[in-house]
Amino acid sequence: MFEDGKPVAFKEDKDFYLTDAITSYAQQYIREATQERSPFFLYLSYTAPHWPLQARPEDIAKYKDRYRVGWDSLRVERINRQKELGIIPADFIPSLPDPEIPLWQSLTYNEQQLWERKMEVYAAMVDRVDQGIGEILTTLRETGQYNNILIIFISDNGAPAEDVSSFGGRAMNFGPVGTSGSYESQGKNWSYVSNAPLREYKTYAYEGGISSPFIAWYPGKIRGGDIHQGVGHIIDLAPTFYGIAGVAYPQEYNGVNSYSLPGVSLKELLYTGKELEERPLFWERAGNRAVLLGKYKLVSIYPSSKWELYDLEKDRGETTDISALHAPLVQQLSALYEEWAQQNGVEDFNKIRPGRPLIQKVNGKGITIY
Repeated sequence: MFEDGKPVAFKEDKDFYLTDAITSYAQQYIREATQERSPFFLYLSYTAPHWPLQARPEDIAKYKDRYRVGWDSLRVERINRQKELGIIPADFIPSLPDPEIPLWQSLTYNEQQLWERKMEVYAAMVDRVDQGIGEILTTLRETGQYNNILIIFISDNGAPAEDVSSFGGRAMNFGPVGTSGSYESQGKNWSYVSNAPLREYKTYAYEGGISSPFIAWYPGKIRGGDIHQGVGHIIDLAPTFYGIAGVAYPQEYNGVNSYSLPGVSLKELLYTGKELEERPLFWERAGNRAVLLGKYKLVSIYPSSKWELYDLEKDRGETTDISALHAPLVQQLSALYEEWAQQNGVEDFNKIRPGRPLIQKVNGKGITIY
């Protein structure tokens, strides 16, 4: 870790927990920025609840036995809850069951105990992030900025499928799950719940991999409790911030010409619920590709190059590939993708994929990174 370009060591502090340190630095930044009496921007990037699964014991204790019901029951519970809250429509068709995930009741007692513990720790990590955000809101109140700030909360991707504790076929743990010696991850089994009712996981271009929660908070400007339907992308955040701040994006800065911003402002969507104009959006990650235009989404999952087509208005769970019924549309959207890929320097993944796994050393042990 670095601060102002210099390494920072925390090893001597046995009570050190990174999430708390990130919160403390954010609070310090807010206090310093408000003393200068000028507008400020804070990019607050928690690592939790990313793997490895490590949390404070008091937070883990809050969720003891909560996940004893298992992933089958909890997935149904969460989907029903989303319908009650209006996050998804009552007639939403969830993604099909993942055949690689065993039924909870088929696990042994010890297996269930381990998986329960993983999710208890994961929940504890989310809880600690929530506590940190609460502390930051308190700091905003103390500095007089509570009613004069836009807060955007967003995740970077869907829940992951990797089993980090055994990357490369090696046992990585040197302590129980939840402790500083743990390299356990949430794993596909619980990510199947976290991403419900959407399909697949991080890295994949299905909705479970690329769709992220988005919450905006701005007292007096954004009405609380509303759910606005629309399609936005993380590229829209910068135009939104410029638009709400009422300033122009600089075409040149410190003698360097700026790249144009590819996104659009979400200001009117956030303030009034006004829908955005239809536009194509694109994704590529490790050979997994997608293009979205209106209600139609074109998807290709590596190593296959075949395009699949889904009508997200009727089937956001991506259960039925309708590409065979809409060949002209597939051709149109795939042409848009190729044009975007060329403009943005997207390389064929087969050309850049490492010929052999890369090895990263963590505490003297090898983790295989593909």
